[in-house]
Amino acid sequence: MAVWQVLVEFVPAKWAEENNYEVEPLYGEDGFDTTCAWSEDQPTNDLDAIFSPILPKADSWSEDLSLWGNDKVHDISVWHEDGEIFSVGFRLDLRENVTSIMSALCEAAKELNCMLFVPGQKVLFKPNVFELKQYVLKSNAAKFVRDPEGFLNGLSE
Repeated sequence: MAVWQVLVEFVPAKWAEENNYEVEPLYGEDGFDTTCAWSEDQPTNDLDAIFSPILPKADSWSEDLSLWGNDKVHDISVWHEDGEIFSVGFRLDLRENVTSIMSALCEAAKELNCMLFVPGQKVLFKPNVFELKQYVLKSNAAKFVRDPEGFLNGLSE
């Protein structure tokens, strides 16, 4: 992932409710993993029909990965194995205008009955474009885009 991209994951709303909107179960020794959230709640909607109007379908380098968009800019990734989904996420390139795509992604999350999870900030929230924008603006990607040199200098502190 590029430093100017922000990552947001979809998490089934049912899992979020059952876990009192806590994000700690999504983290392990190696970082975040949404597999536990998807294990009992698979989408019944056609993901291609939901994501293709947002970003064009892309070729994947793995049979277990479905992609839309372009990994150099904005993309949506769905990891699956044996027909079971274990991760749905998107990356936004903050060097680009992201307002319309954020709105479309919030609508997609609602259609899939999902919450939005920002791993870099350990937050889980209902899909709302205004709230998503607040978290995007607080992200390291946004800090880098605003002031690349200052961001990089701050890493050494």
